Amino acid sequence: MSGRAVTSSSIAGPSREIAQARVRDRRLWRTWWVQAHLYLGLTAGALLVVFGLTGSILVFFQDIDEWLNPALLTVNVPAPGQDGYRSVGEILTAAKQAAAPGSRITQVYGATTRERVMAVYMEQPSKAWQRIFVDPYRARVTGVRSYGPDEWVPNYLMDAVFALHYQLFAGMTGVTLAAIAAWLLMLSLLTGVIVWWPVNGHWRQAFVIRRPFASFRLLFDLHKTLSLYLCLAIGAVLLSGAYMNWAEPIIWVTQLLSPVTRGPAQSSPSTVGDGAHPISPQRAVELAAARYPEGRLSSLSMPEDATGVYQVGRQGVPGLSAFWSERIVSVDQYSGAIVDVRAPDTRRSAGETFLDWQGPLHSGQAFGMPGRLLVCASGLACPVIYATGFLMWWRKRRGRERRSIASAS
Repeated sequence: MSGRAVTSSSIAGPSREIAQARVRDRRLWRTWWVQAHLYLGLTAGALLVVFGLTGSILVFFQDIDEWLNPALLTVNVPAPGQDGYRSVGEILTAAKQAAAPGSRITQVYGATTRERVMAVYMEQPSKAWQRIFVDPYRARVTGVRSYGPDEWVPNYLMDAVFALHYQLFAGMTGVTLAAIAAWLLMLSLLTGVIVWWPVNGHWRQAFVIRRPFASFRLLFDLHKTLSLYLCLAIGAVLLSGAYMNWAEPIIWVTQLLSPVTRGPAQSSPSTVGDGAHPISPQRAVELAAARYPEGRLSSLSMPEDATGVYQVGRQGVPGLSAFWSERIVSVDQYSGAIVDVRAPDTRRSAGETFLDWQGPLHSGQAFGMPGRLLVCASGLACPVIYATGFLMWWRKRRGRERRSIASAS
């Protein structure tokens, strides 16, 4: 009997020490993750507020801009039978007459509703540019917005909000900084999930705001629950934002994991022949519509250089996708041949689907009004998440200072 007792105690001793060592290791790792989450939040968290608030506004930027500038951005729809759009050639002719001398057309955006104008982007040799708004029914210019070269803070409210969101009022340097900040914030989100994970098994408490309400615990629970329930939405918006600002690294990784994934649509070149002359934008739109007539004209991108292509976008294509129904057709600027088609039914890989979803996910437009409201709510939650985290850190810091002073006294 005594021999068995000694044997049991000798086994229990090392087992207890192993268990205690595991607990110490777990606490050490948790402390490390808490510190990583803290410093990431303190350094990049303020930008989460900027991105969140401006992003929430930009979800409805067209609606807000129209409400502020109805004469510039909306038109009266003609009577039925007379409500056909004028040709793209007429729209561009009207825009050229209002543009600064020497300007070239870079982009055209179609009207997204029957009451909205079309927008023509014109670039000048100095790199200053203009956005010219044209009534699509009458081919008449409703107004012009002008922007200086390397203008960091535009003079127009919604453009200023966009510049703050996209480049932090810091030009192209700000574009890169915003992408880096998005990656840091995604890392902060990941460390937050690790810190939140209930290792003690108390799952129910991990998902709720606990009662009775105490000031510090309420801050903690608000920070925890808002971050948790909106984690996927905020993460998707941050990732898509990083992609839109700095796409090359994400495309490179995606093509490593999914090799048949195609790169940007503009990478399909036009064939330059001897004595070849470019076709007109109007002709490019007609050729694309002859092959793919469904949907409405949503965009027209001009060739970037002598080997570039026209890109004709059409949205609302019936039966194409229940979420984001858009087709982009690339047209050779000389021969008029269709050299590339990007649409949900032409994707070659899961990686290509992933890349195509980034833009619609960032704005919430992929899921209609529910998606836009979710993105807007995620953005509005960002100041609360940052404020609660900052206040918790501040209160702990003040508490340590008071205890230090009391101990010294």
